[in-house]
Amino acid sequence: MEEINIIKKLESLKETKPNSEWVAFAKRDILSKEFVKEKESFSFTTFISTLSHAFETPKVLAPVLSGMIVVVFGFALVSSQNTMPGDNLYSLKKAYNQVATSLLPADQQAVARINQADELLAQLDSIAKSNDNGNIEATTEEVKKAISVASREITKVSEEQQGELAGQLVSRVSEVEKTTNASIMDSESEEIIYSVFIKSEIKEFEGNDNLTESQLELLNNAKEYFELGDYASAMTALYSIQPAVEE
Repeated sequence: MEEINIIKKLESLKETKPNSEWVAFAKRDILSKEFVKEKESFSFTTFISTLSHAFETPKVLAPVLSGMIVVVFGFALVSSQNTMPGDNLYSLKKAYNQVATSLLPADQQAVARINQADELLAQLDSIAKSNDNGNIEATTEEVKKAISVASREITKVSEEQQGELAGQLVSRVSEVEKTTNASIMDSESEEIIYSVFIKSEIKEFEGNDNLTESQLELLNNAKEYFELGDYASAMTALYSIQPAVEE
């Protein structure tokens, strides 16, 4: 009997409606708590996101990293200027020289590359004379490459410069080959450089009106050898004229 009364009371509660003021109050209370929760969560997320971006964004790190790179690269570049072929930083020095040369006018680029070959020849000669075999093999390889480049560049300069620069290389190569007891130029480079040099020497002698008959004969011999491609004999004939002219 008691159980039946309890059931009837529960069923009557279904029909009971809450007071309208209480409903409004409860709704505001629930919504305000959710808003505070969302606001707190949003603020924390925003702070973390802002903090992470402050350390990750390029706008903050780029100037710092750029400065470090400039300092490190600048120090390495300065240090590389005294290096030799085979040294760790030599490739940096070589790259810098190539870039610097490429910024010059076309005719000056050719002169610069020929002078670079001459400088390497001087370095190789110095190493060979000091019996420092540590870099001699690497330097020899660099010299051969530089001379090959110089032989292609020498035809790009003025005719007047060709003779002077070719003579400079011929003289230096001759000295280095004696010091190292090794051939420095390949056949192609040798043909181009000696051809330019001999042609220039012949032209200079032809402009000399004070040559004796014997000197003129030597000059004609040099021309014949040159036409035959016998540069060694042509050089010998020309050098035979030179002492008499200087006297």
